[in-house]
Amino acid sequence: MSIADTAKTVIDLAKKGMTVEFQEKIMQLREEALALQEENLRLRSENLELKKKAELQETVSFSKNVYWRDGDKVPFCPSCFDKDKRLVHIHLCGRNGPQLIYQCPACATQYGRRGEEVCEERFWRPYAAARSDFQYVSHKPLW
Repeated sequence: MSIADTAKTVIDLAKKGMTVEFQEKIMQLREEALALQEENLRLRSENLELKKKAELQETVSFSKNVYWRDGDKVPFCPSCFDKDKRLVHIHLCGRNGPQLIYQCPACATQYGRRGEEVCEERFWRPYAAARSDFQYVSHKPLW
């Protein structure tokens, strides 16, 4: 029974006077109204979450094998963003000859890049012993 049907029944019973059936219908009406409020709250929350995700997607760009945000010089972990839509900066954690090793503090994925500067001009990749600037290493921490 819908909330509108219950409300009509309540009005009809109210015309007859306060009966046990009337009181039961009022309780049913309250329960249905509460269920609608809970669903409304859940849908609003879901809507807000989807809007935030869409807004985040607009502010983040994928370039040189990592994610960048406008005005941010440090890249974000592509593994975390692709899997959970989380923006986690990767951090410098070591060096292998001319190659700098970076690691995501959240998922422990390691990345490497050649050169001294951490900037957008370089090509980032998950770390591996190869000639590319930024390569994949592993999902295990260095330390």
